[in-house]
Amino acid sequence: QKQKQKQRNKSQDSDTMDVFDKRHQLELCVEVDNYFAYALEARTDLPRRWLNLPLPVPILSLTCALGGERREIHVYPTLQFVYSHHIQASYITQEVKDALGSHPDPDGVCARFLAASSARRAGEAPPGPELAHAQAGASVDPAPRSPRRSNNSDAAQQLEIKVRVNHVRQSPQFTLAAISEGVYLLGMKDQFNAYDLPAHPLADRIQYVIDEVGLVLFDRGAGGASRALDSLGPYFIENYILLEVLSKQEVAQNVLEYYVYHKEKLQRSLESYSEAQGKGFICWRFLMNEAVKQARADAASARASPVPAEGG
Repeated sequence: QKQKQKQRNKSQDSDTMDVFDKRHQLELCVEVDNYFAYALEARTDLPRRWLNLPLPVPILSLTCALGGERREIHVYPTLQFVYSHHIQASYITQEVKDALGSHPDPDGVCARFLAASSARRAGEAPPGPELAHAQAGASVDPAPRSPRRSNNSDAAQQLEIKVRVNHVRQSPQFTLAAISEGVYLLGMKDQFNAYDLPAHPLADRIQYVIDEVGLVLFDRGAGGASRALDSLGPYFIENYILLEVLSKQEVAQNVLEYYVYHKEKLQRSLESYSEAQGKGFICWRFLMNEAVKQARADAASARASPVPAEGG
C-alpha cells in the first residue's frame, strides 16, 4: 500500500511540474495604472472577461451510436478551466496558444470558437485517433471499477462510446453548458452561475447548465422544455454520456443502462414526472417512483374496467 501511495505521489508531482513547464503555460497580460479601480467595472475588466472565453480546441471528443447513426460530441473548455488543476498539461499546445494570443479580443475568440465548433459538427475537421471507452484517460490512474459498473460497461459498449481525445483529469468538479447537440462548454464548478451567466459572451446561446453530479443549474426552456431523451434538453442522453466519461456518476450509469435496455419505460417515467422535486435524472428516485405509481394506477384501472361478454 505504501509503495502504491509513493508511486501515486510521484506521479502527481510529475504532473504538477509538467503543468508549470514553460511550454504548457498560457501567458495573457493587460497593463493598467490602478488595477483595483480597473476591476470595479466588470465590462471593462478584460482578465475577468477572458476567463469566460471558450477555447476553439476540444478538451474532450468522443463518438457514440444514437438513433441508428454515429454522432460526435465535442467539449470545449473555458479559459478558467484551463487554469485549473483538472486538465492534463498536454492540452496546452501551440494551437491552443495561437487561438488566444497574449491579448485576446473576446468577440474574435467567440467567433473563432463558433466557426470551429460548426466545422467539426459538419465533419470538416480531421478526427483524432479513436480510443476505447474503457481505455480513455487510462494515463490518469483510473479508479478501480466496482462490480456494478460491469452492467454499465456493457451499456457503454451497446452505445459504442469511443473517446478520441480526453485531456481532463479524473473526477473533476465542473459545470457543463450546452450550446447545441454535440457542442458543450466545460467550466469551473461555479462558473456558469445565475449571476455571471448573463454577462457571459455566449449567454444567448447557452441552452442549459448542469454540474458534475447532474444537477440542472439553468434551463432556458424552463416550463416548456423538451422531455425527450434524444433531443437537446436537461434529460438529453448526451449529458449522461459525458457525465459517465468525466465523473463516473452512478446516476449516469443508471440512465445509460435504462436507455439501452428499458428506453420506453424510461421515456414514460420522464413524461409522467412533475419536476416538483427538481429537474434532471439526479432526481432518479422520485422520477421512477412516479412511474411506478402511474403503472399501478393504469393496472388498477384495467382491472376495474368491465370485460364485455362473448356474443353480447
